Amino acid sequence: MESQGNTTTCSTAMDGGRGLEQHRRVSSVWKSYLYQLQQDAPKPAAVLCTDRPPDSPPYYGLEYHGRISRHHCEKLLTENGTYIVRHSDRAEGFYTLSMRFNDVIKHFRLYYDGKHYVGEKRFDTVHDLVADGLVTLYMESQAGEYLKKMSATSYLNSPHYTLTKSLRRHIRTNRYAVVDTENQQPVSPKDTTTFSKAEEQDKDNCSAQDVTTQRPHRFNVHTFTGLHWCGLCGHFLWGFVSQGVKCQDCNFKAHKQCSSRVPNDCCPDLKDLQSIFGADLTTSLRGSTESVPSVVTECVSEVEARGLTMEGIYRVPGSQDQIEALRLAFERDGNRVNLTEKAVPDINVVAGVLKLYLRLLPIPLVTSQCFLRLQAVCKLSTREAKVSGIREALQTLPVAHLSTLKVIIMHLARVCDHSAVNKMTATSLSTVFAPTLVQTAAPGENIQPADLLAMANSAQEPRVVEVLVVYHRDIFL
Repeated sequence: MESQGNTTTCSTAMDGGRGLEQHRRVSSVWKSYLYQLQQDAPKPAAVLCTDRPPDSPPYYGLEYHGRISRHHCEKLLTENGTYIVRHSDRAEGFYTLSMRFNDVIKHFRLYYDGKHYVGEKRFDTVHDLVADGLVTLYMESQAGEYLKKMSATSYLNSPHYTLTKSLRRHIRTNRYAVVDTENQQPVSPKDTTTFSKAEEQDKDNCSAQDVTTQRPHRFNVHTFTGLHWCGLCGHFLWGFVSQGVKCQDCNFKAHKQCSSRVPNDCCPDLKDLQSIFGADLTTSLRGSTESVPSVVTECVSEVEARGLTMEGIYRVPGSQDQIEALRLAFERDGNRVNLTEKAVPDINVVAGVLKLYLRLLPIPLVTSQCFLRLQAVCKLSTREAKVSGIREALQTLPVAHLSTLKVIIMHLARVCDHSAVNKMTATSLSTVFAPTLVQTAAPGENIQPADLLAMANSAQEPRVVEVLVVYHRDIFL
C-alpha cells in the first residue's frame, strides 16, 4: 500500500509538472509592460485662453493663444502634459503646438487639413493628438532600447502562431477532407494523397520556412478600438490612432515595425473565426449585452453542476488535447458549445479550459496596481478594515475585470464549500489560481514566466486570492 501511495504521489507530481510547463508556455504569450507605460504616461491638459484672439482659426478652440513667445509659454505650461497652440513666431501663417513633457517645453509645427497632425498620424482634435504624443514620448523616454529589441521574437514563439496553430490544423482538416462514397464517411486527410509532406509535418517541431504558405499578408495601417496586442512580439499596440497594421484577409494585428518580419502564412479562413482566447476582456465585451464572457459563465456552470465533489478539481489536469479541442469549439461556435457529460466526459477538461481562458488574458483579472493595494490591505489586522480596503482596491479594476472576478471568486467559494469531499480548500484553490488571476510583474521588470510562477507560489499572490475567497460574502454580496 505504501508503494502504491508513493506511485500516486509521483503521478500527481508529474501531472503538476506538466501543468507548470503548460503555464510557462502560455504565460509568455502576452507582455503588458507597454500597456502599463501607457497607463502611466502624462495626461493632456489644455491651458485655456480666456480672451480669444481675433485671428483665431476656426479649427482651434480655447487652447489657441495667438501670437505669444516661447518665453511666455514657460509661464503658462507649468505642469507636465499641459499644452497650448500659438501662432508661430518664426514662420508667418503657421501654427505651433507647445507642450511640457518631462519638465521640458517642446514645440512642434502643427498642421490641419481636415484633421490635426504633426507627423503621419491624423487626429480629430488637438487634445487627441497631444494624448497620443505624450504616450509616444513617454514610451521612448522610458523604454527606448526595449522598443528597439521587442520585435526580435521568433515567429514560432509568437502569440499569433501559438494561438492559431490548432485552428489552422482544423481548417486544413475540413478543407482537405474527402468522403468515402460507398460508406458516406469522411476520410482523415492523412489517409488521402491531397496533403503534401509539408502539410503533414508536426508544426511543433517545424522551422520558420515550414510555416510559410507563400500567401503574403495584406497589411494596412489601422486604428484599433479598445486594447489590442501585436501578434508577433506580444506587446501592447500603444497609442490611440493608427496603433499598428492589420491584414485585410486574416485580421493578423501587429506593430508596423513587426509586420515586416511576419512570414507569408496568411490564412483568410481565420478571419471569420471568433477571437475569444487571448483577447482583451474589456475589448471583447464592448458592445455585448454580457457583463462576463460566456466561456466563463458556461464553464463555471458546468463545473458546479458535476465537479464540486470531484477530488482535486482544478488541481488535477485534464487532457491537453481535449482542452485544445474544446478551446477550438469555443472559438468556432462561441456560446453554443456543448459541455454536458456526454460531450465532455472529463470535467477536468472543462476546468482546464476555464483556467486556460483566464491565463491567456493579455491583462489578468487582478491588475498589478490593484494587486499592490490588495497586498497592503491583506496585512491589516481587523476584518472590517480588510473588507473595506479590499472593496476600495477592487474599484480600481476595469468594469469587465471586476464583474468577471466576482463570478470567479464566488465560484471558488462554492468549490471550497465542498472541500471535505473535493480536498480543495481556499488555500489549495488560491495556490492554483494565483498565477492565473494576478498580474505580479511591475512595469519594466524583466521577469521570466517560471520566476513569476515561483513568486506566485511563494509570496503574497496566493494570500491575496485566499482572502478574496474567504471574505467573498462581505466583499461581493
